[in-house]
Amino acid sequence: MLYPIYSSLSTALLLLSLSGVVTADLGKLPQAIYTRSRRFLNFGSLFGSATKSPSPYDRIAGHPVFAVTTAWGSPYMNMEKLNDLNEVVPPESITSSRGEEDQAVIDDANEYRTVVLYFMDQDDALAVHGEMKQMDNMAKADLRLTCFSLAKALRQAANLGHGLPTGAPPDALTGDLKTPQEGGSLRYKIVPAKRQLYYAARCLGKERVGLFSENPADDAQTAVFGNAAIESQNLVRRREKRERKTSQKMTPMQIANIHMDGYTGIPVFYAPEMKRVSPLIKQILSGSKQEVPLFLNYEDMVDAWEKLRERNPKKSIPLKPANVEVFNMWDVLSSMDRENLKKERQTSILKKLLQPIKNRIPSKDDALELEHVTFVPSSRCAKYKEAITARGNGKARLRPMR
Repeated sequence: MLYPIYSSLSTALLLLSLSGVVTADLGKLPQAIYTRSRRFLNFGSLFGSATKSPSPYDRIAGHPVFAVTTAWGSPYMNMEKLNDLNEVVPPESITSSRGEEDQAVIDDANEYRTVVLYFMDQDDALAVHGEMKQMDNMAKADLRLTCFSLAKALRQAANLGHGLPTGAPPDALTGDLKTPQEGGSLRYKIVPAKRQLYYAARCLGKERVGLFSENPADDAQTAVFGNAAIESQNLVRRREKRERKTSQKMTPMQIANIHMDGYTGIPVFYAPEMKRVSPLIKQILSGSKQEVPLFLNYEDMVDAWEKLRERNPKKSIPLKPANVEVFNMWDVLSSMDRENLKKERQTSILKKLLQPIKNRIPSKDDALELEHVTFVPSSRCAKYKEAITARGNGKARLRPMR
């Protein structure tokens, strides 16, 4: 690794000697050696990174999500019915400019709300884009498909209740924010990819993402029909759960994930055979002893499995991964966050200082911990995001004339 450094330095000294300024620039040699060596040797993470955030949500922050927006990047809003969401706003919280307003108008305003949808898959966003272009009043509108980061979508979707306040100014007299019906706040939602829900319907643990049908083919068929069919099925299940008076026979997996009954999560896929132990050099330099990949795209997991078979031709590896499990990404992230907080409270300051060194000591401990989880983003979304960036917005960027 040091050979390119010496060769580049000798070449630099030769050029300087030819120009006759060798003695004048000898004082810059230590800085040049340091700068050049930093490209090959990096010990910045030997004692842990000072800028590393303990939040596990940073691991999925860069994944692209898509929304139907205007030419300036403002997302278009959709209407959502509240009757069966258990989130109906009390009528007394809706202000009225008139003293006696018809109760039907209040109930109608209370029944719907506007939401902004972020899609985990570009095909779902393109389907909504096509439906909006078929509307008479949107035929000539400049609709765009804009890429955002999952970190921004999660930050906005985490505001429940009335939602995230918009830029609408508060009331000049009372200082109160406007109601959601008046544009004072807005809800954001992240829509899972129906393509991945189709694969999740045939994996172990499909109940973790809200697929509770007895026949996996029924869940797969619902995923093929689209998000409208999925939401209709969730609506029926929420009504049945609310009106159910007797206990229903459930499997242990359904009981453990009863909080997902009537809702849909974002699937991530895990194959136990793809857990990888890091090489000794990487364990010492990075402190990561093993990697447990969770794929956001089932097809990427299959491609990685085929590459694993090609690299190990002497081993008897099956053609397709067996016992593939599916997890809810939000449950995994919240569990990781809870475990990190628990360790943070129970670990002393001395152990925190010695932990980066302890992680780099080779050991035979193969215990599966959540801190070893690595999220593999979807290659389809990444390629489409690059295509959007390369295509641009179709407008020329001319410099101002002088």
